[in-house]
Amino acid sequence: MRSQISWQGVMFAVLLFGGGLFLGSYRYSGEPTHSSASERLQPAPAGPSTSTDGTIVYVPVYSSLYLGVSARAQTVDLAATVSVRNTSSVHPITLEWVRYYDSTGKQVRDYLDKPSALPPLASVEFVIQRSDAAGGPGANFLIRWNGPANIDQPLIEAVMFGQSGNAGVSFTSRGQVVRSTPRE
Repeated sequence: MRSQISWQGVMFAVLLFGGGLFLGSYRYSGEPTHSSASERLQPAPAGPSTSTDGTIVYVPVYSSLYLGVSARAQTVDLAATVSVRNTSSVHPITLEWVRYYDSTGKQVRDYLDKPSALPPLASVEFVIQRSDAAGGPGANFLIRWNGPANIDQPLIEAVMFGQSGNAGVSFTSRGQVVRSTPRE
């Protein structure tokens, strides 16, 4: 027994498939701010319980990257995760603020609304979605933290990843302590 599919059925299947491809490639435009801060950070102790003046760490992130494979400027969008890891097994650290800046140095968003404590050996992540290109190829984070005197420096790094065609792109960058304090 032989079954036949009408041309209307074929057209319906093609339209359904094409619509699925279109919706599947639709760029997410919802709220781009994601982090594990609400799950892992605790309220910071009241008053000056820390001994350090605070340290500012600059973390380069790339929300897009130039491919350089053709004569015209072509970019690949990247997702980025900035991870702050408290390396002390005894003391919490306080994250005073976590700020995201674009390629021109303009602040895009502030991830914390108040200072928060990161418990010993805990980590917290701040995410830039692949669809969020607000930062551009020269985006960065500034993170101010403090803790007891002689505490080990936290490990602060970013992991970026994306895809162009069949090729995956991923790399890391490590935060660097800076001396200048941006305007509050």
